[in-house]
Order: sequence, then C-alpha cells, then structure tokens
Amino acid sequence: MAKRYLETIKSEEALRRVLDQVRPIQDEDYLPTHLCRDRVTTRPTFAKYSNPPFVCSAMDGYATSFAKTLEADLMNPLALNLNSDAFAVNTGDPLPRGTDSVIMVEEVERAEEKIVIRKPAYLWQHVRMIGEDIVEGDMLLPANQKIRTLDMGMLLSAGITHLHVRRKPTVFIIPTGKELVDIYKEPAHEIAPKGLIDFNSYLLVNVAEEIGFSGYRSQIVIAKEELARIVDEASHSYDVIIVNAGSSAGSEDFTEAVIGELGTVIFHGVSMMPGKPTIFGAIRGKPVFGIPGYPVSAVTSFKKFIEPLYEHLMMAPLVREHVSCIMPYKVPSRIGIEEILRVNLMKKDRKFYAFPLPRGASIFSSLARADGLITIPENIEGYEEDEEITCELLRSKEDIGNSTHIIGSHDLSLEILRDMMKRKFPDRDLISTHVGSLSGIMAFQKGITDLCTTHVLDEYEKVYNIPVVKKYVPHRPWLLVHIARRTQGLLVRRDNPKAITGISDIARSDVTFVNRQVGSGTRILFDLLLKEKGIDRDSIRGYDREESSHTAVAVLVREAVADTGIAINAVARIFSLGFIPLAEEDYDLLVTKEFAENERFKCLLDLIRSEEFKERLREVGGYNTDGTGKIKYVNG
Repeated sequence: MAKRYLETIKSEEALRRVLDQVRPIQDEDYLPTHLCRDRVTTRPTFAKYSNPPFVCSAMDGYATSFAKTLEADLMNPLALNLNSDAFAVNTGDPLPRGTDSVIMVEEVERAEEKIVIRKPAYLWQHVRMIGEDIVEGDMLLPANQKIRTLDMGMLLSAGITHLHVRRKPTVFIIPTGKELVDIYKEPAHEIAPKGLIDFNSYLLVNVAEEIGFSGYRSQIVIAKEELARIVDEASHSYDVIIVNAGSSAGSEDFTEAVIGELGTVIFHGVSMMPGKPTIFGAIRGKPVFGIPGYPVSAVTSFKKFIEPLYEHLMMAPLVREHVSCIMPYKVPSRIGIEEILRVNLMKKDRKFYAFPLPRGASIFSSLARADGLITIPENIEGYEEDEEITCELLRSKEDIGNSTHIIGSHDLSLEILRDMMKRKFPDRDLISTHVGSLSGIMAFQKGITDLCTTHVLDEYEKVYNIPVVKKYVPHRPWLLVHIARRTQGLLVRRDNPKAITGISDIARSDVTFVNRQVGSGTRILFDLLLKEKGIDRDSIRGYDREESSHTAVAVLVREAVADTGIAINAVARIFSLGFIPLAEEDYDLLVTKEFAENERFKCLLDLIRSEEFKERLREVGGYNTDGTGKIKYVNG
C-alpha cells in the first residue's frame, strides 16, 4: 500500500513548529577580533580605549598656540620660532604641551629655524580631540549583533583584541538515493551511465556556510539501516541534520520512518511549491529535516525553514534585500498552495520588471540564473499583468542594474556576446531572457525593454522581422540590427533511425516530435511550414511538448526522448546530430532609438560588429555573417 503524507500544513504553521522545538545556542567561543567577521556577539562590547587616545594632529604641519598667531596677516607676516613657538608634527602625532592648533605645512614659509605665517590660526584648528571617534567605555556592539567587516575595524581601533561570540551552529547534510554518484569518487566517463550526479549535498553545505553554519556532508546513503545509523550518530554531534531526498511517499523514501523510529515526526508535508514533501522531526532534541531531492525544492525548503532556524539559533537576523517589481505578464498559480517563483529582474526607468523562469522543481539552472524569488500566497490564483509585488533578491541591485537585458528569442550568439562582454567589461553583464520573439516584441511595445531578439517570418510578405515589428510597434521609434542569418531545420540522431527526410515525415505515427514554445519565431516558422504542407498539427505526436531553447530540443533528440525537433544548424553540430535544412532566417536585434544612443548599446554594437564575434559564429557553424552588425531598418 502506498504511503501518504501524514498531513499538509501551511508554511507559516510549519515554521512555527520548527522554531518551537529548538532553543537558541548558548555556547560561546572566545576569539581574536580579526577572526570574528560574521559571528554573533553574546554580550555587549565596550571600548577599552578612546580613539584617538590623545589630542593629535589632523594634518602634517606645525603645532602652536593659536594665541601666538593672532597678529599675522597678509601685510604683516609673523615669524614663529621652531621648537619653542611652533613644533613640526605629522598626521596622528600627539600635540606638544601648550599647543592647541595646527598650521598645515602648505601654509607656512620656512626661514632657518623659524616658520613664517600670513594668517592667524584658530583654536583647535586641524586638531583631533581625544575620543573624537570613540570614547573609552562606549558600548560599541550590543549582544546578538552579527559582526560585519567594518564593525571589526571599529572594535580593533578601540583596543578590543578578543570577543565573546556565539558558537557557530553545525549542520550535517546526508545525501540519499541509489541513483546518485559522487562526482569526486567516480571516473568522469563512468558517471553518465551510472546515475545522477549528487550536487545537492555539496550545494547545501555551501548554502549553509554562506549564511553562517559550519557545514558537513556524509557519504551517499542507500539503505534504510545505514541511514538510521548515520542519523542516530549525527544526533549526538550536530545541531541540525538534513536528509536530502527520500522525503516523499515512494517505496524507497525512508526518511519519515527513520525519524519516527529514532525520535518524533512533527510534520510531513507543507502546502508550498516547490518543497511540498518537506519533513521535520526531532531526535534527542536535535532538529532533523527531510527535504526533497529535486534541487530547486531542496533549496526552497532550506530557505523557508533552515534560514529562519539559523536566525533563531543565533538570535540574530540575516540581511535580506527586497525590491518592488512589476509582473509584465499574467502569472497563474494553483489556489490552495504557496508557490515560490524564480525570476529574472530587468531594471527600466527606475522600475524592476520580473520575468518568471522555468518553474519545474528539478530545473536547478533556473534558480542559479535567477535574480530573485517571488512568493505567490496560497489564497490567490497568481498575479495579474502589471501587478506590483515584492521580490527577495538573490543578487545585488548593483549587479542587476549593471546588466544589459535582452528579451526575446534564444540563440547561441547571445552566449558568445555575453562571454565577450564579461571579458571586455568585467563589471557588466549581458542577460537574455528567452520568452520567444512575439512575447519579446510585446514587452518592447509596452516599454518594458529596449532590446529584443526576433526572427519572425511574415506569412504574406515572406520578410523577416520588419513587418511584424511595424505591425505591433507602429509609433515608437526603433531600429533593427542584423545579428546573423541562420538555418533552421529538423534535428535527428546521427544515424537517423526513423529515416526522416523532411517536414512531411513528422506526421508519421512512429515519429515523436518536440516543439518550441508558443510565440517563438521557430514555432511560428514551423506552423507556417505545416500550413504550406497541409499537415494537421493534431497528427503530430509531441506537438504540445514545448521547450524554450534550441539546446533543450537538441538534448531531447540526442537522448532519444524525441525522434526529431526543429532547431538551428549550430546546435546540431554541437550535439553531433543529423540536420535536415528547412529554411534560412534573419536573426535580428530590435532596439529603441533612445537606447541606441546609450553608451551601453554602443559597446554591444561594437561587439556585434567585431571580427572576433563573426569568427566565433563561423566556428560554431550554421551562421552567415555577411550582414552582421548592419542597421537593416529604421522606424521613425
């Protein structure tokens, strides 16, 4: 009989139960101050010395009594005797007895054993008073304060050489699953046929250490008995235990049973997505989590429960940065379950726009590429177009603001341009969000983006891009820059086992197809070809299976998930696939006239027009670069 979740509870209730089970860490470490960055104080810290600890000079010059200088002016220069009326001092030197001002070295004239001044000084001129920065006995940091790099400098300047800080909590990550292989223990050429690379456990250790844990990892665990032994031993040694995978309801999911046999299961199942199968329990008073094996679910569960647990253990909040952003499209979601979206953010006219990335729990690359996370509460059915919402940042605002963002059609040339951009301008980035040509043009029309890649063939004029942009963006000034001419065609495995020769073969009952997403230029081209051949799309096995990039189609064909799919020639060469040409097309960059005057675009255009870019396209193959970089149309 299949297992079922014990219950599914709201994430807020789940977190409350977690925190109710755990007491903050009381143990202390006593460490040198310079080793305490990111640690948390356990008691208030008071200045041992004042800073500066004496009255000192703020400039290189001469210390004197301001009263001795009052008669000096431009017409009546005044001479002061060195080492009696005036004393040479450098910045930071204590003021000699009887002096109360400093005259900068640039404002005096030397005359043997005298200095000559032409204006009077004033009391405490260019002088730092004792305790100007810090006064002995000042409280510098309270208890439960996370120590930043700048705090550390302040503490040292006040004579604090050692600090009492809360012991770092330890977390033990246990990867489970017979399908996993350790990339560091298996020869590289043997990994693919053996199973899936265990990157989750290494990732989670680093995520844990990034927020302040000391992270540890066990070997991959397969059997229930082995898992029980390792969890039992870990409960004696670590503050938090995380079992990765095995938290669902399958026949090989042992985590719930192990926690229940060694301690208490407090909940199993949370009404959020991704991360629903999360388990929490306690063994010997230690919190034990079972988090899902899908990597996005694993990280989501970690952020939802283990990050707040760290704050609770250390009695100190983590710094999380949020921004308000606008959804450019309607984003539906299932009511009754909390959903956490990964998004790319684009900054335009001081506003941030959020473009959702693939939502699958197994698509970790979308989390690694995300700029932020947006939560859709369980009581709403998603967000409406143009709705303003809050996003938790995964990258800094500065990084996002320094990125040039292109929305539209996917192509390998964008990856080449990004590499060239980062090499030439390390502080900048080129981000492309693949929503398809038409969706990109719609974002361009609404003023959300200044840059859009497109390759849409007009059915009647048989011209690429110009007619469709004129139709949807008739009044806004824009120009079209040619990136390259490329060939679209059918991908097949190298030996072409289904003997596919053209578009008509896709309708055969023994052929499976993988499609591109609605609104992409490739999908538009494919539908036009079907129409010309009189092929009914309902006759195509896999017509509704959609992917958002050429490379994704290529992988599915190479791995025999599909027999064929439409993509560009370049990916056929990269993935060693057969290629049946169907059409040549223009891949262009749509730019607002306003942004065309921007220095960022001029840098990008220089890269597109460079011989290096053309040569790299030719090396990839499948591109014609004769017109690369040319302005092919100007509107308005």
